[in-house]
Amino acid sequence: MDENVFGFVSIMAFGCGIYGLYAYIQMRKSGSINETLLLGKKYSEYMCRDKAAFVKKALPAVLVFGIVATVYGVIDMIHCFVTPIPVLDYTGLAVFLGVLVWYMVYTTKLKNKYF
Repeated sequence: MDENVFGFVSIMAFGCGIYGLYAYIQMRKSGSINETLLLGKKYSEYMCRDKAAFVKKALPAVLVFGIVATVYGVIDMIHCFVTPIPVLDYTGLAVFLGVLVWYMVYTTKLKNKYF
């Protein structure tokens, strides 16, 4: 694959991580659900049966996702744009993908429980 595609992936992962951290801070302050990051098109915050419990259980997952995506984005940008660090980059990718799958499964279970 072309290096430009990998560079784009690193920027996207970094952006998603920063957005995840922003969503964590906003959810923690306001107590409202970030619909974009947690719910998708089929659900609305107002459909939640216990919003406080949902937010309390979702916050750690959003924080972990935000941190891992941001760190992986930085690692991949360094790998693509500064100096090749293949072992660290592939390890970071594996961790990022594992956390992404865990995040999707966990938040889907939360939606099924509270909506």
